[in-house]
Amino acid sequence: TVSAIRAKAESLGLTFVALPFSGAPTPEIVHQMQEILNGAPQPVLAYCRTGTRCITAWALTHAGQGAADEIVDAAADAGYDLSKIHHLL
Repeated sequence: TVSAIRAKAESLGLTFVALPFSGAPTPEIVHQMQEILNGAPQPVLAYCRTGTRCITAWALTHAGQGAADEIVDAAADAGYDLSKIHHLL
């Protein structure tokens, strides 16, 4: 459960932030993810059941920064196909 994961993370001295969402990340979720990434101690571990929602939200936090190919390539290196959102990056 989220509470068990939070308790374990905090017992290890890690910061735990929950950002639950289902389906495609909305602009609000992307904004919240950006705020978390900017304010959290590094490195950040983001996870979901398959990783697809997390990597999509992460990629969209970089949208408009002129690095669409690099973002898609980084996702591919991790085993995710973000070619369908390339135009949004």
